[in-house]
Amino acid sequence: MAMSLPLDGVHVLELGEYAFVPTCGSVLGEWGAEVVKVERLTGDPGRRDMRSGTMGEVAGYNSSWNQYNRNKRVVALDITNPAGRAALDRLVSWADVFVTSFRPQARRKLRLEPEDLWAVNPTLVYARGHGHGVRGPDAEEGGFDAVSYFARSGLNYMLSPNDGPPVGQRGAMGDGPSGLSLAGGIAAALYRTARTGQPMVVDVALLAFGMFQLSSDLASTSADGADPPRRSGGGMASPNPLTGTYTTADGRHIQPVMLDMGRFWAQMCRALGLDDMAVDPDYEDAAVILERSGEIREIFAEAFASMTVAEAEAALTAEGCIYSKVATPSEALADPQAVANGYTQPHPDHPTARLVSSPVQFDETPGRLVCTPTTTIGGDTGDMLAEVGFDPEEITALRAANAIH
Repeated sequence: MAMSLPLDGVHVLELGEYAFVPTCGSVLGEWGAEVVKVERLTGDPGRRDMRSGTMGEVAGYNSSWNQYNRNKRVVALDITNPAGRAALDRLVSWADVFVTSFRPQARRKLRLEPEDLWAVNPTLVYARGHGHGVRGPDAEEGGFDAVSYFARSGLNYMLSPNDGPPVGQRGAMGDGPSGLSLAGGIAAALYRTARTGQPMVVDVALLAFGMFQLSSDLASTSADGADPPRRSGGGMASPNPLTGTYTTADGRHIQPVMLDMGRFWAQMCRALGLDDMAVDPDYEDAAVILERSGEIREIFAEAFASMTVAEAEAALTAEGCIYSKVATPSEALADPQAVANGYTQPHPDHPTARLVSSPVQFDETPGRLVCTPTTTIGGDTGDMLAEVGFDPEEITALRAANAIH
């Protein structure tokens, strides 16, 4: 018997492109919702534009399209065409949730504002994902995660070294978690609407999520008025030598993080073969460790440099230290913890591809893959329109009017 999921029976209509809002739709589908994505007749630009290095289409398989649009059926409508708009309104009537990434100007022009859709479906949960928020001087401006989430929030600055250019972010680095945040907001709104019968608008901005991720530094800056320090070469700025990144003999890196210096000092020293330091009374006081941090880091760095990453892992594990090697993507995929907990799912039609699940699990059950997205633009259009009440002749007429793909 299939496990019941919290959003079973919920209908979601998505007008989202690229990765941010599409991530939200795929997560809602993983949580049990039935999700229909509406793309333009030329297709979501994410089908062809999200390619960076090995991202995107590799040997006929578009990894980003599959990752961000799994668990959806995909229809293609021209909503500027009156017949296409009528089809959209039929889908709005079917839906419990509408979620979009369209900018304010487009929403107004296409009559996709909350009041427009509530005239069709008065209890619809209406959700927007955008760059910079719905108020303020830049509310009308577009934004992508590299701009709104990474650069504008302060994240790029704080993760970049003092003595070099700003670091670059990885593809959709802010889109994924921001989409997850939007999905959580939608779930809360559905609960409220179920209780009151009243509709609700949910908003998540990439800028807001970036600032939320940097909340520790931003809270500190707000209190003392000073930007937190960055390290030369990047990395963690903590003076605690039991945190930070160390290089091993084989050119790999280990990231220990033990904030309680009194508890973990001896363990760290023993793991590095520094038994004398482990029992040296000079280091019993955390204040002394912090005062001599630079000297201690050099000693620790020399010890790590004499060990391979495998040797360092074994020694740190034996002493109960909290750490990780700096894993490559292939190592993360093969991590026994990731495998045991079902953090990725195999693609049913590709020999090696996996799709990353949302981090939320229900009843200790890994996320589910309902379906992979059609590779054909609007490949589910006819079936979905039939499901919401269009007869074959109407669907044929819509195609003849170039209202659907």
